[in-house]
Amino acid sequence: METTIIKEKLLQFVEHADEKLLKMLYAVASEYSEEDDFIFTDADIKEFEKRREKRLSGISKTFEWQHAKKIITGK
Repeated sequence: METTIIKEKLLQFVEHADEKLLKMLYAVASEYSEEDDFIFTDADIKEFEKRREKRLSGISKTFEWQHAKKIITGK
């Protein structure tokens, strides 16, 4: 579906929406716009660096997805 058609349909929904639908749409739109503003803290970056060093030095074990999936699901 083209973007212009989606916009038109959404505008129609909004035009006839009850309070519940308007609140849901607002919540989704708010979360979507806030997602772009996410920034890692210095503590996050330090933790990422620590994990990377463990992985590169061999202290931390890594798995390919299929192996990890078998471990998790037991299948």
